[in-house]
Amino acid sequence: MKYLNTLQGRTASLAVLLAVSASALAIAPAAHARDGLEIEANVALVSDYRFRGVSLSDKDPAIQGGFDISFASGFYVGTWASSIEPVGASELELDLYAGFAFEAGGAEFDVGALLYTYPGESDAHYWEFYGSVGFTTGALESTFGLAYAPEQDNIGGEDNLYIFYEAAYPLGETGLSLTGSVGYETGAFGDPDGDGNDKWDWSLGVAWTALGVDWSLAYIDTSENFREGNATAVLSISKAF
Repeated sequence: MKYLNTLQGRTASLAVLLAVSASALAIAPAAHARDGLEIEANVALVSDYRFRGVSLSDKDPAIQGGFDISFASGFYVGTWASSIEPVGASELELDLYAGFAFEAGGAEFDVGALLYTYPGESDAHYWEFYGSVGFTTGALESTFGLAYAPEQDNIGGEDNLYIFYEAAYPLGETGLSLTGSVGYETGAFGDPDGDGNDKWDWSLGVAWTALGVDWSLAYIDTSENFREGNATAVLSISKAF
């Protein structure tokens, strides 16, 4: 499970994840083979895999990748994976999702469902619904969203709610963008340090493109007082195809 198993062992499933990413890249050239169908792959290397402010890689680097298939109707399906600190017998997070994206009233909407799986561990998978709305005010790009996981045995028979705001602001002609986010979580994953208070997380960083890849550097922190939730700086290098 997301926050309760981050103290076990070291990440070791990089070869499996690289195979997943390689498969995605192999089909990427077919992205525009058919009208109305687009396939996009992505790979990334991060200095720490932070999920809603909490490290899922034991504060070690992680390799990540996935691909999406989008249709002209707005419907899409996809998968994404990351190396992680072991969750039971699994050292890989593999997410499967499907949703619908559309524009209305000058805003971009996205709704769907996501399944978190951990290959090799049968009692850790769970699923959630998500939704977001994004819009631009001047140069400021904003996104409000939420994710809700209904009660499930694999998250302790509880539900979970995460609400967030993300923003990006281009810094003139520098090619840099200032980024930031804040999130609130309550429920099954809302109190990882066990102090009885719900979790807040926040970040502030900068993003840019150089050498043909996308870079970001962000300061990330949470309201929780435990090792995986303490403040850190995360460097990310990513590429979409």
